[in-house]
Amino acid sequence: MMQDLITGTAIFDDAGKQVGKVADASDAEKVGIITETGSRFWVPKQLLAYRDQRWMLEPGYTEITPSEAGAQQEERELDETNADTFPASDPPSFTMGDEGKGS
Repeated sequence: MMQDLITGTAIFDDAGKQVGKVADASDAEKVGIITETGSRFWVPKQLLAYRDQRWMLEPGYTEITPSEAGAQQEERELDETNADTFPASDPPSFTMGDEGKGS
C-alpha cells in the first residue's frame, strides 16, 4: 500500500539524504517542502516517488538553494503586491486633451 503525502512526511533525495518534510500537500500538482533550515520550496508531484517505504525525489532533481528560495519568495511577494494595485496602475481609457475635437 502506498503512503499518502501528508504534512510532516519526510522527503529524501536519491542518495538517501533527507531533504525536508512535506509542509503543504493540498495542491493537486505540487507539494510544498520545508527544510531543516526553514527554507520552503515546491516540487511537482510527478518528481516524487514512493520507494523503499519512503518518499523520494526522482534522481537528478536539483535541490533549490536557500538563496534561490529567498529570491523566489521575494518575487512571489512582488507579484502579489503588483496584483493588489490593479487596476489603479492602469492608465485611464480616455484623455483630457483636445485630440479629436473639430476646429
